[in-house]
Amino acid sequence: MFSPDWRKLWIGSLVLAALCGFIYGWKRRSENPPFIITTKTEVPPEVKLLRRGRYDEAAKATLDSIKDEKKDYFKYQSVAVVYAARAVNDPSNREKWAEQAAFYIGKSVSLAPDDSINLMAAAFSIDRVGDISSQACPYYEKADQYARDAMSQLKNDSIFVGDEKMPTQPIQDELGKLLEILRGKIESKCANKP
Repeated sequence: MFSPDWRKLWIGSLVLAALCGFIYGWKRRSENPPFIITTKTEVPPEVKLLRRGRYDEAAKATLDSIKDEKKDYFKYQSVAVVYAARAVNDPSNREKWAEQAAFYIGKSVSLAPDDSINLMAAAFSIDRVGDISSQACPYYEKADQYARDAMSQLKNDSIFVGDEKMPTQPIQDELGKLLEILRGKIESKCANKP
């Protein structure tokens, strides 16, 4: 259709146009960066305080952010994380801070006993508190109870977490693994305890 000279000119023009377009776009990238680069998540103030080891202030900031306990019950789990971190970093008062962590986990569960995701988070959190504490058995037993309660609530094929529909099978699998781990911990560490 085209003579060889016109074909070379046509292909050369396309390559040149593509190269110029690429160079133009490369120069303009700083004016219009990709979306991923432009988004920065703001670290919550309680996380900043926790990272600095200012545990009381981090717990207070989280507690102060609770406007409605019935809706913000999950924030008590965040307070529990603060106290669990403090238990790890303050060996002389470890049991005191582990008890505080367990208290706030329990408070979260008491405010939303029918939320299977909250129960699952509580089970994992109390298990960690048990790992931190020298008196682990009550924590492992409580984690076992929370995990069983969460599992019993997952009867359907899916649940809504926020606005999203999620299958329950992966959640049940994770809870099953946790229950096995807890069973092993209870049998090995708590079987001989009165």
